[in-house]
Amino acid sequence: MKLHRFNPQECRFPKPRISPLPNSPAFPSMLGHQPSGLSGRHSRHFRHFSRGRYALGEACRLAGLTRQTIFLAPAYHCVTMIDPALALSATVCFYRLQADLSPDIEHLTELVANANQPVKALLVTHYFGLIKDFGPLAEFCREKRIVLIEDCSHVLFTEEFQAPGSGMHGDLVIASPYKFFCCADGGLLYSRNENRLDPVITHPASLLDELVGIKFTYEKSRWGMSAGSFPEIDSLLDSLGSTPLALGTDLLEERNTPSELYSSSIQNRSSLRYSRLMARQTSPIENSRKRRENFNRWASAIAQTPNCRAIFSKLPQDCIPYMFPVYIERPNPDFYWLKHLGVPIWRWDEMGVSTCAAAEDYRLHLIHLPCHQALTSEQLDWMVTAFNKTMHRMLKGDQ
Repeated sequence: MKLHRFNPQECRFPKPRISPLPNSPAFPSMLGHQPSGLSGRHSRHFRHFSRGRYALGEACRLAGLTRQTIFLAPAYHCVTMIDPALALSATVCFYRLQADLSPDIEHLTELVANANQPVKALLVTHYFGLIKDFGPLAEFCREKRIVLIEDCSHVLFTEEFQAPGSGMHGDLVIASPYKFFCCADGGLLYSRNENRLDPVITHPASLLDELVGIKFTYEKSRWGMSAGSFPEIDSLLDSLGSTPLALGTDLLEERNTPSELYSSSIQNRSSLRYSRLMARQTSPIENSRKRRENFNRWASAIAQTPNCRAIFSKLPQDCIPYMFPVYIERPNPDFYWLKHLGVPIWRWDEMGVSTCAAAEDYRLHLIHLPCHQALTSEQLDWMVTAFNKTMHRMLKGDQ
């Protein structure tokens, strides 16, 4: 498999000034909070893992992926979405997506019809927490006898609470709760069929693992700027603009094994009990409210900012966003300037080569901005200002 990989080593990016994921155990759960969605089901429907990638690995095994089978994955992806299939030596084929990241059903139909090996599993994703209706895709998979794995790793999905509309269509559902809470880890595998997960065996984290997780959570809670420590943006940008930047290297590699982010030594380890406690003690209502508020703050700012555009500018009702995705017109040098300013941004620049125009375009242009519930108004204001000033900055050839 050919893979695009951006090597940032020479860039010497500093640590972000603000945590990209929740780093404060805010919003204690309300007394009498009623679980929602699927949570009334018996625990046999759920299995806990240290990360969503290992829940996905177990889903791939249950689906029957082997060296002689095919795994269909979305063309826009992070490497941990394909690592489990590569760990099983399966062939990974990428299906095209629309500009709004919806699956291209016509391309999926073509891939299945032309497959030279059995297609065992198809992964479909609710990107950035925006729930899509995968009912027609589920019907397609039933007709073709393909296991549909519903990826809720960008969705607030736990045993106690599931975002409305999530987990409804997949034969197997995977999630990454740690992305929504101040905790060290957390992955989840769910099946509507109460017997489906009987073969799944996990082992609990050790006491040392628990203590390390508590220490990590404490240290993460101390990460970030506080009032009075916000750096002056204009002077930083002036300095960056006058200094040649090492822009990193974009590589094309051949790879048929998992990335270094996939560790077989912990793939069957349960999530920390402490992490699950933190998730249970956090109010999903306040989590949702604050995330929506922060998402809308970004949307309002981006609407007035040049050289960029939001790909999802309006939140559907009841949506609980994971991050705010924004398309930047000038990844070189804007991405580098933002990283050197210390704005906590991500992008999926390590990605399998595909024929999907949206994925190839988004790989370097689509960045993920935090909107989590632990952000203070001062932190969000500083990030918005830093982003706005960077996008407004004239490039040398434009002056």
